[in-house]
Amino acid sequence: MTRDQAFSLAKVFGAKPQNWVTKQTDYLVVGLIETALGEEPIIKKLLTGTPTISERDFLDWCQARLAQWSRSLGG
Repeated sequence: MTRDQAFSLAKVFGAKPQNWVTKQTDYLVVGLIETALGEEPIIKKLLTGTPTISERDFLDWCQARLAQWSRSLGG
């Protein structure tokens, strides 16, 4: 998924996505890091000590939030 798609999903489910990592950042969602052949990936954000989750884990969280909402509506 694109960053814009991930941001939209996060907002819908109550998260506050941002383009930078701060001390208040709870999780960093990490997708595929693409680089050109021979180019080093930029991974500075991964070295901050902020807990990371995969794109799959993020989607599982979205699904759990949706299920929680569905139960609260009696569905």
